[in-house]
Amino acid sequence: MLLSIFFLLLYIATPALILLLCKKFKPIQKIGEVLMAYFVGVFLAVAIWIFIQSGLLEGERLASLRKLQSTVCDLVIPFAIPLMLFSSDFRHLRRQLGGASRALLTGLVAVVCMTITGALIFHSHIPDMGKIAGLVTGVETGGTPNMVALQFALRIPENTFMQLQASDMLVCFFYLLFLFSVGKVLLRKFLPKYKSPAEGNAAGVSAGEGAYYFMRSRHGLLQMLKSLGVSIAVVLLSIGASMLLFGEIKVPFLMLAITTLSIVASFAKPVQNLRYSFDVGMFLVLIFNIAIASMVDFTQFFNAEIYYIAGYVFFCVFGSLTLHAVLCKLFKVDADTFMVASVALINSPPFVPAVAAAIGNRQVVLVGITIGIVGYAVGNYLGFIVAEVLSRAL
Repeated sequence: MLLSIFFLLLYIATPALILLLCKKFKPIQKIGEVLMAYFVGVFLAVAIWIFIQSGLLEGERLASLRKLQSTVCDLVIPFAIPLMLFSSDFRHLRRQLGGASRALLTGLVAVVCMTITGALIFHSHIPDMGKIAGLVTGVETGGTPNMVALQFALRIPENTFMQLQASDMLVCFFYLLFLFSVGKVLLRKFLPKYKSPAEGNAAGVSAGEGAYYFMRSRHGLLQMLKSLGVSIAVVLLSIGASMLLFGEIKVPFLMLAITTLSIVASFAKPVQNLRYSFDVGMFLVLIFNIAIASMVDFTQFFNAEIYYIAGYVFFCVFGSLTLHAVLCKLFKVDADTFMVASVALINSPPFVPAVAAAIGNRQVVLVGITIGIVGYAVGNYLGFIVAEVLSRAL
């Protein structure tokens, strides 16, 4: 219990420290708060692994910590998404739909091509290659909910599923690390430049008296509480709608409901007048980044069987990233739209705010979330089709 409380306080307090360091030291500012949060998370993951190996962290204490990490990740992003959408100008959304649809379709094509190509390369080393290819197709187009659904549909053994999950988490960490550091620079040179449909500083992450001003004044804290209140209302209404319609919380529907209600709320004058809502959302995103990175389980990688699976996942993720970029170049999709589309498909919509913050463009948040929701919808179908075709062919 005490360990869980300590880590919870650590997750909440560390983003404030990161922001302070970014303000005080220019080298850290150049790295950026999003990437710094991931570094801190990996450091915590290594520390947790050391404690596990030494026998200091096991049994109920370890289970309690893992539950806390999962709960933090599940909770913060649903509240962050409304906060980041409240300040967006949706009058210009129609201008972005063309690029978004091209980014979505080329992304789906890239994932399917790479999972099938990878299966042909790795099938002699991985049992049930067809089913695993189907599962990876589902998770790289729709995220974890599709992964769980396809596990049951394709009857994949629990041990194999755990190895796939661990591989996906580690590979996707390096994928995000690449994207948030040198990747965004290279992609912005390779792909067309994003043209903001809005005026002023709407495309930037920071505005007003400066990012995270809400932490440094009484007025800012009051605005933070108001913004959080509206965000909580949006999430609770979305959960209520899901329970009413399905009798349970359906993640794809929940994401769609939160996004829709956030857009509706953003047209209300009182919500438009809320200051620093985006910055409060960004603070929650940093908490998410630290928590998700700290969940990497290094103990899984001492099993020799996992290396072929991890190699296959690595090939699929980075192969689809490369092919997707080439296709977006051909279809004239800008770099920022490509990046949020790639993250929305490979990692799922909750990661979109993080990449929007890393590239400094809040205007692509809604586009990325929309692409991710469509990925949720089609991911299971694509995964099942790929699994059926490859199971018969291999």
